[in-house]
Amino acid sequence: MAQQKDLKIAILIDADNVSSKKIEEIINEVNRYGIPTIKRIYGDWTRPYVENWKGSLLTHAITPIQQYSYTQGKNSTDSALIIDAMDILHSDRVDGFCIVSSDSDFTRLATRLRESGKLVIGIGERKTPKPFIASCDKFIYVEILEKVAPAKKAEKKVVPTNTTPKVAPVEEVSINPLDDDTLLLLKDAVDDTADESGWAFLGEIGSLIIKRKPDFDARNYGFEKISHLFKTRKEDFEIDERTTEKSKIKLYYIRNIINKTPLQTPAPSVPKSAKSAKEKFETAVVPTAGNKITADDVKKNQIRLTKDVKALFPNKTKKIKIIIRNEYECRFTYQRDRSHVLNLGKEAAAELELAEGVSVRFTKLQDAVYKIEKA
Repeated sequence: MAQQKDLKIAILIDADNVSSKKIEEIINEVNRYGIPTIKRIYGDWTRPYVENWKGSLLTHAITPIQQYSYTQGKNSTDSALIIDAMDILHSDRVDGFCIVSSDSDFTRLATRLRESGKLVIGIGERKTPKPFIASCDKFIYVEILEKVAPAKKAEKKVVPTNTTPKVAPVEEVSINPLDDDTLLLLKDAVDDTADESGWAFLGEIGSLIIKRKPDFDARNYGFEKISHLFKTRKEDFEIDERTTEKSKIKLYYIRNIINKTPLQTPAPSVPKSAKSAKEKFETAVVPTAGNKITADDVKKNQIRLTKDVKALFPNKTKKIKIIIRNEYECRFTYQRDRSHVLNLGKEAAAELELAEGVSVRFTKLQDAVYKIEKA
């Protein structure tokens, strides 16, 4: 396949599901991934609802494909777009496809194109169903493509004092707050691409995030680039900007901040009602009967939690805090029909001296806070 900057991409637009106001931003977005060599839009051009598209077709050299609505209430443009996509696929003229629609009917098409080794980019509104988003390599919400044009310099002319200049309304872009699930996604991507020292290259982090969550985009959270997003989370990530000898381009490396301020005693994390009655703490010893810590667990810095002790732990995947001598933030993976997994991380596993065949005792101090010691 060609290099990414030279990728040939076919843009196929469903006129029934996308506004013509966004076409310029859509074309510019596709240009970031390759060269749009085929640009087609599908609709019933005898209907008044597509009237606004006609000016954009000439400006951006988009070929309109006529598809009559044979039956009232049925969207016949979907089938025309799908047939054309398959014809283009078998002609092997492009390296990727951009499907511009918010319709879940294109889910199977996107899956089929990816099975053939083609890049698939989806562009649609936030209402787009999750199955279509998941079937794309990358999905972009049209709402984040809107940019405010810089104000033009006012011409020098006399303006009557009794008039107020008209200001064009600016379309507001909805910005999502960075939720816990997305933060967990970022941290996991850093962990999974990090080297032995814990540092991970930002380019590899971004690629892994897109594979796991195709609709992830820093612009969804109000940042132009993912590096800007990481820079605002100084309590969660360390950032190292590096330059190479042959280039002045900055390379960003990210590392999770896991090791918190050492605790002199676990007392601050202990509920007052339990300080004088340790027997009130919930405890569990791992491994249990039929399971033991294996060499593979040690290699992965993890502890598997079998059904005998599952009740002590959360009922969903989340980050939990553990206290050995220091306090660490670790990833707990909930698995309904298999053993849960607690990924300690390298530093915590080393401090615990995790080894094949050892036993460890968990003491639950608070919700999602545990003390771990050798049993």
